[in-house]
Amino acid sequence: MRHRRTWAAPTWTTMACTLALTGTLAAAGLAGAHTALASPAAAGGVAGAAVTPAVRVDQAGYATSAAKVAYVMLPHRVSRVWFRVLGKGRGVVYKASSTADLGSWNKRYRAVYALTFTGLRQAGTYRVQVGAAHSAAFRIGSAASLYVGLLSNGVRYFTSERDGGNVAPSVLDRKPANLTDAHAYVYADPKYDSNDNLIGGFTKIGGPVDVSGGWFDAGGGYEKFGFTASYADALLQIAARDVTGPANAGLRFEAQFGLDWMRKLWNPAKKVMYVQVGIGNGNAKINGDYDFWFLPQAEDKLAAKPGDKDYYVEYRPVFTAAAPGKKVSPELAGRYAADYALGAQLAGSGSSGRSLLALARSVYAMAQTTGVRSLVTAFPHDYYPGTEWKSAMLWGAAEIALADERLGVPHAQLSRDLGVAAQWARAYLAQGHPASGDTLNLYDNGAIADAELLRALRCAVSAGLHGAPVIAPRLLLGDLAAQLRLGKSQAAGDPFGLGTPLGASDATPHAFGLYVTNALYQEYGGSAAYAAFAQRQLDYALGANPWGASFVVGAGSSFPYCMQSEIANLSGSLTGTGALQLGATVDGPSNPANFIGLGSVTGMRACAHGSYGAFNNAAAGYEDNVVSWPSVEPADDYTAISLFAFAVGSADRRAAGGLDG
Repeated sequence: MRHRRTWAAPTWTTMACTLALTGTLAAAGLAGAHTALASPAAAGGVAGAAVTPAVRVDQAGYATSAAKVAYVMLPHRVSRVWFRVLGKGRGVVYKASSTADLGSWNKRYRAVYALTFTGLRQAGTYRVQVGAAHSAAFRIGSAASLYVGLLSNGVRYFTSERDGGNVAPSVLDRKPANLTDAHAYVYADPKYDSNDNLIGGFTKIGGPVDVSGGWFDAGGGYEKFGFTASYADALLQIAARDVTGPANAGLRFEAQFGLDWMRKLWNPAKKVMYVQVGIGNGNAKINGDYDFWFLPQAEDKLAAKPGDKDYYVEYRPVFTAAAPGKKVSPELAGRYAADYALGAQLAGSGSSGRSLLALARSVYAMAQTTGVRSLVTAFPHDYYPGTEWKSAMLWGAAEIALADERLGVPHAQLSRDLGVAAQWARAYLAQGHPASGDTLNLYDNGAIADAELLRALRCAVSAGLHGAPVIAPRLLLGDLAAQLRLGKSQAAGDPFGLGTPLGASDATPHAFGLYVTNALYQEYGGSAAYAAFAQRQLDYALGANPWGASFVVGAGSSFPYCMQSEIANLSGSLTGTGALQLGATVDGPSNPANFIGLGSVTGMRACAHGSYGAFNNAAAGYEDNVVSWPSVEPADDYTAISLFAFAVGSADRRAAGGLDG
């Protein structure tokens, strides 16, 4: 989990080995219902308040052929819930009942019922009604009609987060920023105390280097991290490689923008890796990004001089993964290599593709894979406390093999690279997926890495490499299934079916990650056994959750209005309409302890929207308030996985076949 501020009609071509260049609401009833109960004042309770049923749906809509489930939250159990689906301008189009009580949510809502209407397939705009309560409006339609626009919004988010001189003024009136990064200096690793306060100052050890460009990491600061950017750009590049249609041009352009910055972070001649630009937390003598709330171009106008408190905000320090020539943290080596190899796949067999493939090989070779203790992710490490790294090594190796196939390298080299990928696949699979394990997100890349190796194995045959595969594809497919089983097991204890521990993990990116995992599982020959579960993960992130909130800006109607995003807060609308940071994806529900001691910063426009307290419980809370980074700070890794989910969701995916091992 991220620890941030301390101040108060396309086609999906995954299996291709070459690039694919409201009307009137009628009454409904609750059989066996009693008078609404008053709940005690507690998490989710307001003493003496009447409890109104709450109906939750996926506000972005349901694909025609998808499972369709809404939820109603009630103050107590009933024998049966009757519900109706109302079409815009059409009245009642579907009615049914449910006896499926999924369990208690909090002291106020002691029963949650699933309302299934999968049989409704006609395109249109609808609401679900239970008694006098009704849901937000939602659509039923083709997958493309629902998700292509959201995919484009995701691209737009990354455009809004650009740093440097190549910005898009049409997106939230962005201006060039941090131009001093083109001539930045390298400093020794900073040290932080247990509260993430900087200890002492900085020691210059190198430079100047050009680290201009790239994307800001998250909404509440303007630092840039290789740890998150490598993950985000790799997902964008895969989507750009495999999705055709109206969103492809913008997707490719933005993915290339990210790659251009990633290329600046590895110097193959000096064997030095840059991992971070700027600092968030400072101390009494040195300010960091988190001491300010302003637009990014303001960082170039501080007129700071050496020794000034603001000096390292205007002239941002650069940090490395290790001393030049020394082995580097393996998850960074793996993901940087994946980025460069994906760039080679997109560039093709010309000089650019060959150069990128060489870059991927050189950084991959510098991975420290023995005696690995603490990973290098960010300074301070608490920002991104990652521990798992074998999935990233698998991912990098799989992309190198795919780049081999794209560029037509000799079969002997391709065989060696596939062997390396198989080695890391076995190492990753050997870790297993225990009950306390993780699934696809920033910290565990196994599902996407498994899928990319499956693709490489298939493409090796197309490239003329015959014989037994270096690893049985069924093992990789089985690992995808194991991750889905882990999520499904977790969902069994949640009335809304969330496949990750609520409050203890990043809920929204894990939900999107499980949806993606199932799409890849089915793509490469897996059954539809987890399809309904996966759909519930997508539904959860887009409104079918206790709070009835969508965690993606522009998806549905109850998305965050008041994000902890300096750009959105200062250049955008605070009303949910007009100039929005579209596509921004936030964490959503978080541990209640994370909301203690939050405060504003000078320059922040006050903003709070909605009333969600009645739906909190002891495990998690949610609020749409600019001070609430646990709930509504957008981030690159969150948005990259939502963008990728919309990419696979919008496409006409075809079964793989022929991958049994």
